[in-house]
Amino acid sequence: RVTVFFRLLQRILDEGGRLEHLQENYRSAAPIAEFSNRLSELMMDGAGKIENIAHAQADLSYRVRFSEADVLKPKSDAPFLGITYVAAESGAKAAQGREMEAEAIARLLKEWKSSGRIQSWKEVAILMRAMTNLEIYLSALEMHGIPVYVVQGTAFYQKTEVSDLIAFLELVLHPDDELLRATVLTSSLFGVPFEALLHLRAVGAVYDRPQYQTPTTAGGPRSASAAARSLKNRPPLQLVPLFAEILSYWLEHRDAATAAEILQDVIRKTNFDVVMMAQKNGPQRVANIGKLIEITRSLSRQGTTALDDIVRYLRDRANDPSVRESEAQIVSQNDEVVRVLTVHQAKGLEFDIVIIPDLAAKPGRATGDRTFFSDRWGLLAGAAYGLHRKPLPHALILEAKELDEDQQYEEEKRLLYVAVTRARKMLVLGEGFSRQSGPWLRWMEQLFATVQTGAVERARDGKPQTVKFKGFAVKILPASQLNVPEQLAFTAGTMLVGETDIPCGARAPVPLSIEMTPSDLTALGGCFRYFHWTRTLGWPEPGAEPTGRSSQMRLGSLAHKFLETAATPGSEALASAGIPDLDFVFQSAEWRQLSSASPERELPFLMHLEAGGKDCWIRGRMDAVVVADVPKVIDYKYAAWQEGAESDYEVQLTAYSLALMKALSAGRAIAELWYLKSPMKVVRREYTFEEAENRLRELLLKYVNAIQTNHWAAAERSYCDHVECGFRKKCWSAS
Repeated sequence: RVTVFFRLLQRILDEGGRLEHLQENYRSAAPIAEFSNRLSELMMDGAGKIENIAHAQADLSYRVRFSEADVLKPKSDAPFLGITYVAAESGAKAAQGREMEAEAIARLLKEWKSSGRIQSWKEVAILMRAMTNLEIYLSALEMHGIPVYVVQGTAFYQKTEVSDLIAFLELVLHPDDELLRATVLTSSLFGVPFEALLHLRAVGAVYDRPQYQTPTTAGGPRSASAAARSLKNRPPLQLVPLFAEILSYWLEHRDAATAAEILQDVIRKTNFDVVMMAQKNGPQRVANIGKLIEITRSLSRQGTTALDDIVRYLRDRANDPSVRESEAQIVSQNDEVVRVLTVHQAKGLEFDIVIIPDLAAKPGRATGDRTFFSDRWGLLAGAAYGLHRKPLPHALILEAKELDEDQQYEEEKRLLYVAVTRARKMLVLGEGFSRQSGPWLRWMEQLFATVQTGAVERARDGKPQTVKFKGFAVKILPASQLNVPEQLAFTAGTMLVGETDIPCGARAPVPLSIEMTPSDLTALGGCFRYFHWTRTLGWPEPGAEPTGRSSQMRLGSLAHKFLETAATPGSEALASAGIPDLDFVFQSAEWRQLSSASPERELPFLMHLEAGGKDCWIRGRMDAVVVADVPKVIDYKYAAWQEGAESDYEVQLTAYSLALMKALSAGRAIAELWYLKSPMKVVRREYTFEEAENRLRELLLKYVNAIQTNHWAAAERSYCDHVECGFRKKCWSAS
């Protein structure tokens, strides 16, 4: 707590110490330092949130008043690249406002990168007040092809890829623990659905219990330990033979094995690392697996070799909230990625370009725990009453909570100061939304109001503003303007421009392996030149910056969220979300048929193909999968069906179908496109394994050849007009 710091400071001063104010700032460009000074002067007023604190003896030293001794004196020679403020759409609610802001930030970053204002993605850091709404911003960045890395926190042992493996080690020690058994079976190691656990127990109650045969050697069956022999009487193991085989083997050999050996064996036999790689943030998950194995090896080198000692160590650290173990480090300071981290994580760091989104977010609410720690009174606990055992209000607890709320308010000022002063060259601030905002946004509004009254409000109504401070200006951009589509005008008479007039860029080195997503394959199948310019060289598409189809994408994202849950929402909820068409989908025979088939939803996959001697990896996620004799994959599109529109998704559906056939060893698969806007339309196509594999391999072979020759062919003009490509003026000229 800050009060502890100030008490210690006062003690040092009382004992003859001296307070030195560090005013010289060698980090931030002068305008950013001055902006920080103006903001701090306004918000650090020493008043606190609670005007009249009840207790006269309360320690209010945490309330800091900004003084002349706190003014930053800029000494940095860093060039100033600007301060930009993204204003939320007037009246936008939290979810809509954040999505619009995320889209706006992604478009601004792409524009600045293409213009050279940003030289490298590693210059950029996004500082979050909290990670609660992180996925909204990550989705926007990934959609625009901006490489991003979330600087991991300190919850290593709580990550599922780590806790699943620890649970397996515990099960080797305690094979009769039903909870551990269920945890391991339903984890990503073996993937048994929860409902199947009950089915397995029911089967065991009806049929004779099968005898499980232990592994054999050249000399005959191994002599199993008592724990291994007990596996005979467990019918679920008969239905998951891989689980039975692995567990039985290590029950026999656990006394002579190391934890690292057990982990490596179960990972290899279950392809656990491949499963983790196919999920979101896959490289980080796989790195965490490696770190866990290395931890067990390190313990063995230090003399902790017994499996039960290692498991106890891991379990204790996983259950101890005070343990702050960071995740495996997979990104260095030189990697070409935008970093996303919390303001707390950024303390002591600096970045050329700092983005602070979601200013309107409110601090976390106080907990409803019965116990509360007070600086003055120590541990306070309220008596419980009533059916739900709610804590009785007590004067001391109410007083302590009031003080705590006041301290948190002052802490928000210090956090915002830290965030702003991390920037060296450029500062970007985003409101997120404008209704029922938190303290950060209120302080920003007050600051701009002291310079130019009404500027923020006009920007929220869609009018860009420039607020002039002494010595610099802040651009206020409406998020709504960065989310509106633009139409591209073009003439019909054309001719293809000579290939020599098209700059293809320097010849790129041929990669050892190729990674693609289904959307990458779709873009590649449409036009190699467009793919190379936008995905490889990072050129922005003319006419598409800085605006786009954000509103439609936002509605599509909302529709997917409703469909993922598998629960049928009410008509009012769908209408309120702006997607009333989805009500007809939930009432359709197709939806009822899909729900009755118990589909897998949002299923990640990682597929390998060989093309031209190169390893090609296709990574993606399927909206819904139905496992049957002829498996089916479904892709949702929140759009109205038009004649021939399904051809735009042919390559994407081919990739989904092939991945499904490979995973299930099937020779055929059905792919369905669901056009969700009324009238709902389902387009169905059946693929064979050979057909799908040949088509994707042929496309990838052409891509490998294009890399090797640096020749990127243009698509037919009819295709360019169909997709309204923004590069038509570059590829085609008036005849």
